[in-house]
Amino acid sequence: MQITLSAIKADVGSIGGHTRPSEEMLDAVGMLLQKNIDSGLLIDGTVTFTGDDIAIIFSHRHGVNNEKIHVDFAWEAFLAAAKVAEAQGNYGAGQDLLVDAPSGNVRGAGPGVAEIEFELDAKSEYRPAESFMIFAGDKCAPGAFNLPLYLTFTDPMHNGGLLLNPKMHLGWTFTIIDMDHKGEADDRIIRLDVPERSWDVAALLQNPDRYAVESIHSRYKPDEQVVSVAATRLHNIAGKYTGKDDPIAIIRNQGIFPAPEEIVEPYATVNQIISGDARGSHNMPQLPVPVNTAVTGPYCHPIISAIGFSMNQEGKFAERYVDFFDNQAWDYARHLSQRRAVEIRRQGFFGIAMAQQTEIAYTGLVNTWEQLDDEFELRKS
Repeated sequence: MQITLSAIKADVGSIGGHTRPSEEMLDAVGMLLQKNIDSGLLIDGTVTFTGDDIAIIFSHRHGVNNEKIHVDFAWEAFLAAAKVAEAQGNYGAGQDLLVDAPSGNVRGAGPGVAEIEFELDAKSEYRPAESFMIFAGDKCAPGAFNLPLYLTFTDPMHNGGLLLNPKMHLGWTFTIIDMDHKGEADDRIIRLDVPERSWDVAALLQNPDRYAVESIHSRYKPDEQVVSVAATRLHNIAGKYTGKDDPIAIIRNQGIFPAPEEIVEPYATVNQIISGDARGSHNMPQLPVPVNTAVTGPYCHPIISAIGFSMNQEGKFAERYVDFFDNQAWDYARHLSQRRAVEIRRQGFFGIAMAQQTEIAYTGLVNTWEQLDDEFELRKS
């Protein structure tokens, strides 16, 4: 049976600033989720939040980019939450809903979308059971998953399965998107096979503000997609800074794919620094947090949550998900992240502590530069 797994996320309002959505907002989304499960449009689903972003994670049989799924359900759910946020006086009500009415699907309309379509087959020799993980970021650029995905899928120093699992040893196909391309209808993408072209993949992914992993497919079974990432730039849609892009990702695991332990390993050992922070203005280390965590700490870390699901042959989820970062094993990684954050923020707004110029270009600092530029004068030497 063909199943589509969708994870759609948006910031449509939060309490006391950019912290977390209210329970009433979550209830509004949950009610529409259950209504559409009861009607048969959806098979199963759940609602979570990471920082100020609401994530809807659900299964259905309608394929990717389906209008009924995206517009009639997800968009309406975010609108309902935004109306609650407005009524409650919450900050940033409807912030990520950047168009009046999306056309066909919500890609390019503000919400982040990750989707994978695959076949459930209990008799499959390579995929008899379906398990997957959802990674959600807040206060971070859409390339937040570039380095962890690169290490997991190309580097046996971080993922022993690349050596020990013959089916993973055959490698992967990365689809990388140029997020600065502003064509009206077409995306600018490149597909690269690893390990043969691992260095070419690295040459692109080292710039997480322009290039991002959009998807990864198995080369053992080329029709099997293992990764889907929401990789869109909100400032390219709105033409100005409207908040960070805060990506969400689906990663299938086990069997012919990496194990959960191999997928989360880079978040403990590397603790990468990416652009993010309260105004999208600084470079800061990622902080792995439990799901449903509010943003209340200093420096406004880019935060990442990771939860795992099992799915039966009808597309229904197990009773509960597992929270991979809600564990004492991650306390040390969080401590290291806090220490790195303190060191970086000692530089304030000077030099490499700030995000790249392409990111700063969408902030008010550019207006100051333009005003000061008129005051410069030429001095004869």
